[in-house]
Amino acid sequence: MDSWKDFSARHGYCLEHYLDILTEAERARRIRVVLASGPRKAPFFAAALAWLGRRLVIWGTRLHARYDEA
Repeated sequence: MDSWKDFSARHGYCLEHYLDILTEAERARRIRVVLASGPRKAPFFAAALAWLGRRLVIWGTRLHARYDEA
């Protein structure tokens, strides 16, 4: 009866390759879990923050146009 090392050497198996496959499978499983959870809803204040961001850009653009002569 052959030992595991003989068998694995003859058939091209190695522990590192097995661990790489196992790691990739675990990574793929985690990705599937995250994607299955669906898109996350934006917080209730996201619209207010988006509006504020647009206003800040407008105000900054006006200030820049007004005082850019320096």
